[in-house]
Amino acid sequence: MDNRTTIQVSEKLRKELRELASKRDISYQELLDDMISVFKELDRERTVVSIPKNISERIRVNIKGTDIKSVSEYTTFILRMILAEKADMNSNDAEEIKKKLKSLGYL
Repeated sequence: MDNRTTIQVSEKLRKELRELASKRDISYQELLDDMISVFKELDRERTVVSIPKNISERIRVNIKGTDIKSVSEYTTFILRMILAEKADMNSNDAEEIKKKLKSLGYL
């Protein structure tokens, strides 16, 4: 048995965590492991963004064998590309894109 440290958790918090685990259809321990992995990636200059699980899984498959190490790193890369493109757009381009997105039902 590995070394263990006991952490006092209120009954209310424990109940909320168990409910979250059941909603995700995973064990309580898997939920805690997921939470730990998220916090390992965080630093003072980062925040958490939630995306649908199926998208996250598709990203994981697509980044295998690349220099990108995580879904977060990939997402940050893509968002930087989009923001850089947006900065290069003039207002006419932005309006045209909005019209196209609206006609497709995205806006």
